[in-house]
Amino acid sequence: MKFDYCKDEMILKVYPTVSACFESAFSLFKKHFWMLILIIFVGGAIDSPMWFMQDVKEVSDDGYQFTFHLAELLQTIYYFTVSSIFSFGIVQIFIKVARKQDFVFEEIFDGFKSYSRVFLSNLIITLIVIIGLILLLVPGIFLICRLVFVPYLIMDKKHDVMESIKISFYMSKGYFWTVFGMGILSFVIIVFGLVLLGFGILISLVWINAAFAVLYNACEDLHYEEACKIVGVIPEEK
Repeated sequence: MKFDYCKDEMILKVYPTVSACFESAFSLFKKHFWMLILIIFVGGAIDSPMWFMQDVKEVSDDGYQFTFHLAELLQTIYYFTVSSIFSFGIVQIFIKVARKQDFVFEEIFDGFKSYSRVFLSNLIITLIVIIGLILLLVPGIFLICRLVFVPYLIMDKKHDVMESIKISFYMSKGYFWTVFGMGILSFVIIVFGLVLLGFGILISLVWINAAFAVLYNACEDLHYEEACKIVGVIPEEK
């Protein structure tokens, strides 16, 4: 953790770092280890049609262009209407893990309760990132890091899409390198997880999801109310 003193209030504030987030996450997810493993496994099962359609695209790329484009269209539709929606429920559970709160398995479907906001947020963020990547690679990476809290704000604070995008942009101010570093470390952890075969990747994904939830929880405590004031919205209570 990085330590700094707030001169106005004369209190100690603790700022999250890459190592601190992953260390905290490792100690937190042990309490619900098997439940979280099951949740990530179910998430993988939900994503499995995406991999099947990817295989169809690779097979059909030799000459069957219609099949290729149909598989590509179905993959995109499935991602936005099912797979990504489900991932928001997983976000909700890991927020509770970071806060040491209890949860139930059925909460993995909470993303479907806010379907329109979740669907629209995925669509808008995807377009924003694609535009950033088209302009140059760096703007796309920058936007990914600055908008990292959008799913958390939608599920945790129930803000609408544009409010969540604006608040995330201000909450993540000063944390670009932290988020980027966590992304790099996550890649390394996934590689080690693949070495340990199937079960290793499940542990890796649990750890990574918990670490990003820890980062969100810390930034929410430190910067959420200030970000809301800048954006001009009323902060939601915990």
